Amino acid sequence: VAKLAFVEKEMGVSVSYSPWLRQLVPDINLSYISGYKKIGDNSALGASLRYFSLGDIKFTNDQGDPIGDFNPAEFAFDIGYAQKFGERFSGGLAVRYINSNLTGGIDVSGSNTTAGRSFAVDVGAFYTHDDAQVFGQDAIVNVGLNISNIGAKISYTNDAVKDFIPINILLKVMVNGQL
Repeated sequence: VAKLAFVEKEMGVSVSYSPWLRQLVPDINLSYISGYKKIGDNSALGASLRYFSLGDIKFTNDQGDPIGDFNPAEFAFDIGYAQKFGERFSGGLAVRYINSNLTGGIDVSGSNTTAGRSFAVDVGAFYTHDDAQVFGQDAIVNVGLNISNIGAKISYTNDAVKDFIPINILLKVMVNGQL
């Protein structure tokens, strides 16, 4: 999110669709739409929606008898803000709503299931230096740090212990477009 403060165009939109494991299962896919809008010269707002369809699933009981069909899916909606704090440094914050419906409410091993719902936050920082020196050579240096999925716990049943969603930390250093 933090790098959005450095975009040059006033706004942008991106759409993607990816068939997932198409050689194994024909109906799993990942769809994604995102966009941003500059606010003045030093900040930007962004939003995205991710949708992951896991295809049609036929549920069975412990004896293998059919108990229902369902199309499990997950989606996450994000909204973020990025702000420049100087000529070369910016920070960003994104808030995410997560909905993961894997069973459609079918009882699993005697437990009534529900969609897992949670909220999370991403925090990021970005540094850029377009006239740096690296090993005596002119270079463009970009450094990004992102901590994602800082958030609440999630559960798929009403009586289960809730678990944290996985927190990810990413540090990326690029010199002249190379990692």
